[in-house]
Amino acid sequence: MKMIRNILIILFLIVLSACNASQKASTPFSSKTVDMTSEVVESANENDKTELVKENSKKEWALTVEEGKEDPAEFLVQLEGSKVERFLSAEKLISLLQSKEDKEKYRDSYVNVGRIQEDGSQIAFVLDLFEEARLIVQIYDLDLGNKVNEFKLPYNHPVISSDLTKYLYEDKDKAYIYDTLTNQSTAIQLDGSSIDIDDIHQGQFSPDSTQFCFTDSQQNIVVFDVSNYRIIKQIHIDSGMAIVNQWAQKNQLIYSIDSMSVNKTYLLNLNNGEEHLLGKGMERPLMSRDGSELWFEKSDSPSNYKLNINTGLESKAASITTISGNTATPVQWLYTANDFSKYDSEIKVHQIKASSTLPSKGTQTYDAKNLLDGDTSTAWCEGVKGNGEGETIRIDLGSLQKVKGIELINGYAKSEKSYRENNRVQQLKLEFSDGSSLVMNDFNIRKKFKEPIHTSFIKLTILSVERGTKYQDTCISDVRLF
Repeated sequence: MKMIRNILIILFLIVLSACNASQKASTPFSSKTVDMTSEVVESANENDKTELVKENSKKEWALTVEEGKEDPAEFLVQLEGSKVERFLSAEKLISLLQSKEDKEKYRDSYVNVGRIQEDGSQIAFVLDLFEEARLIVQIYDLDLGNKVNEFKLPYNHPVISSDLTKYLYEDKDKAYIYDTLTNQSTAIQLDGSSIDIDDIHQGQFSPDSTQFCFTDSQQNIVVFDVSNYRIIKQIHIDSGMAIVNQWAQKNQLIYSIDSMSVNKTYLLNLNNGEEHLLGKGMERPLMSRDGSELWFEKSDSPSNYKLNINTGLESKAASITTISGNTATPVQWLYTANDFSKYDSEIKVHQIKASSTLPSKGTQTYDAKNLLDGDTSTAWCEGVKGNGEGETIRIDLGSLQKVKGIELINGYAKSEKSYRENNRVQQLKLEFSDGSSLVMNDFNIRKKFKEPIHTSFIKLTILSVERGTKYQDTCISDVRLF
């Protein structure tokens, strides 16, 4: 009996020891697990906060191209609904980003914006060296403001992918795709007499840059896999010459057909081949970032229009920018946290006064301060009898400033109608506090002075005007100093 009791005691002690060992082993493991979980949660929360801040700071921007010009001006425009918050000349952006060496090296080139990366982090400039019949592509990081890549292409403007890594171009009757990641060009080998080099060059890359889409002469929309260099889909469309306007969303394509002298624009679902007629007579259609609206011009009107894709309702849209009576049409939509206005080297104005001002009409004012609001739908208009020759605007800078140039939007640029009906400045005299002066005859351009001028004010005097069709009021819409 005593032996049985001892055995039971030993068994009890063994079980108790095992329990204690288990508790000792589990305690530090459980503590680490809690700490690690807490760290993961905190890290996730911080990432969520960062993403939330980044998302809330995103703004809607559009890259626009001025119509009606042989060498059209380009602008980056920040939108708030249908209202223009600010705009930045692409020419100014190029001038600020390019180094002195590049400016000198490529001084005879014509530079335009090829494309902006969808998140607004990078921009591709295409430098047209027309005398040498070649192109230079420069890619800049817009967060850091430095050049990250430069390469040559044959003398034919490329189709650029959304991520700026792929460039489709023509050379000696063949199509190639240059890949910046591999630094190699690959020829597109396509069998079939229905596929022409010009058809390919009018195509568009997919939003993720992995595919390319174009139309052939047999009324097929061809989807091409960029990675494997093969055709993966062909969708037959109605008769007529088709052009791919935009690969808008992941599986949505906008294309136009000229059939029997009537231009029709369609929205195509690439998954099931279903198409939806968007309208007739649309020029340069572009779907907005969220896919709810289509912005376009009409073949018989220079104004911008927008179509609500869900309701089918069409309305006239206020021009994103109207310069010299020319509409600036959006060609790319961006939704980015990158504030392009940080590249605006505009000199701040302390005070602005005009010798006269046209009386207000209802809520519409014509004060001199309208020249500084960055809104082309507002303007300063002089208020004396006659055409306004001799009227002045004095811009006080508050202190001595180094002024490199001036950007002036002439006329009342609210609309083509208001621009034509009111007077515009033909000659303008600029006087500075150092006693120097100059006369401007060219407007609606970024005018850089031959040498920077150190001045505390600029006085603008109207010397002569170009008459409007209806009113004698002479107007100027916007003035910026840099």
